[in-house]
Amino acid sequence: MDSVSLTDEQVSKVEEGEFNVEIVFHYKGDTWVRLQREAIKNRTEELGMNITGIHYPDFDPEKQSNILQTVAQKDDVDGVFSIPVDTAATVDAYREVAEAGKQLVFMDNVPEGFEHPGDYAGLVAADNRAMGTIGGRMMETLVDSGKIIVLEFDVPFYVVDERETGFKSVLKGNDDYQLETFGFTEPGNTLQLAQDALTANPDAAGLWAPWVDPPGAQAIQAIREQGMDIPVTSCDLGERSAVLMAEQSPLQGVGSQQPYQQGLTEVDMMAHALLGNETPPYIGVPSPAISRENLLDMYEKILQKQPPETVTEHFE
Repeated sequence: MDSVSLTDEQVSKVEEGEFNVEIVFHYKGDTWVRLQREAIKNRTEELGMNITGIHYPDFDPEKQSNILQTVAQKDDVDGVFSIPVDTAATVDAYREVAEAGKQLVFMDNVPEGFEHPGDYAGLVAADNRAMGTIGGRMMETLVDSGKIIVLEFDVPFYVVDERETGFKSVLKGNDDYQLETFGFTEPGNTLQLAQDALTANPDAAGLWAPWVDPPGAQAIQAIREQGMDIPVTSCDLGERSAVLMAEQSPLQGVGSQQPYQQGLTEVDMMAHALLGNETPPYIGVPSPAISRENLLDMYEKILQKQPPETVTEHFE
């Protein structure tokens, strides 16, 4: 983004610095992580930075804390990109990283009690509440009234909480809708939960999931298995969600992040911090609405590649 764009002179200084950075994600398994990783790798390579480690703690705050404590002790690491698994449970570990003199650029969320600029260089985030709001507004256009099943991630995770808040804020104020909430803790194991939710609510008019692959996709599987015909809205554009929209499944639309653009911006923010320049506390990356109508155009823009045949074959 413009607020952290680099001049040619600043780029030269970063290249001369030969800085080392590490990435501590929340988990490994989705398109968002892949695109963030690719963007950070590509941009750091352009700027002459070295990535000395990439870590995936699998949504485990204790594992993430242990990784961060190890990184904090590395003398040759100058900066860390990270997204906290739990903003409370990982505070002490992030504090060790900050106190070790390493620059911290956060993705989407900041540990509790951290203050800018003393504790971290900045935060780059998608507008996750807007992503949920988009799903809610889409649902309003698809369903006039009735029960809406809401799958909730029962783990304290700010990004997802914001999505849930955004979705609910649209429909809660309308007496025509009743929200039926079902919580999950294992994203890859939500099929049975979705089946139970649909069985308990055979008159459900729609369903929302905080992201598509896997919870939203498994919910769609359950809808199909039970022979129901209800719309689904969710968040995040990836190949799985693109295929589901392309083939005219129950998935009608998503509010999406732009993880590649986010990753590029994070690296530029880190570059400024490593040079000792002032950095903004927060940069927001817009969240576009995506449906089947604009899918092909948005796929290339967000995922940085042409839609695969598994998507395009449904438009021929």
